[in-house]
Amino acid sequence: MRASRLPPTGDSNDAALLAEAAAGAEDAFVELYRRRRDDVYRFAYALTRSRSCAQDATQEVFLNVLENARGYDPAKGSVRAWLVGCARHVAIDRLRSERRWVDEAPEPATACDAEQRVLKDQRLARLHEAIARLPFQYREALVLCELAELSYAETAAVLDCPLGTVRSRLHRARSLLATALRDAEAGRGDEAAFKATEACP
Repeated sequence: MRASRLPPTGDSNDAALLAEAAAGAEDAFVELYRRRRDDVYRFAYALTRSRSCAQDATQEVFLNVLENARGYDPAKGSVRAWLVGCARHVAIDRLRSERRWVDEAPEPATACDAEQRVLKDQRLARLHEAIARLPFQYREALVLCELAELSYAETAAVLDCPLGTVRSRLHRARSLLATALRDAEAGRGDEAAFKATEACP
């Protein structure tokens, strides 16, 4: 790869970095990786609840950048949305190959002396567990819109579905999640909130 003069920092310059990387600029690729690796990892982990899957997805996504950077289409969304879309495909392939659509239990929170921190960690653990137990089509819509912070249009492009489908899945995901968290707080458990539901269009 050749060297390149990096564009200034900021999300709007991801496309410039990607174009430089596609032209062979190693420092542009390294900068894009530095900026977006955590976004890709967090998304993959939220979707799979597996650190190993998330690490593998991150590695594969950026290998894909090296090999297929010219395949990015700015008309379909931001570079970050494209990277997250790549991560989604890798994560789904891993889940399918391992037949592990029921996720690992979230790892326990680190012990802490401060009671307030312990309570916060417990709430986060309940939230992560509730997200992990959402039916997959609802979970990925929630993770894309709320955690990856993609727009509805970008999420629709990643999922290759109509905008209305994104909205309906996200609405259903939020409803299921709210019910699960209320039941967990009340000590009733959240099993009833996740009965089999009809697949969205």
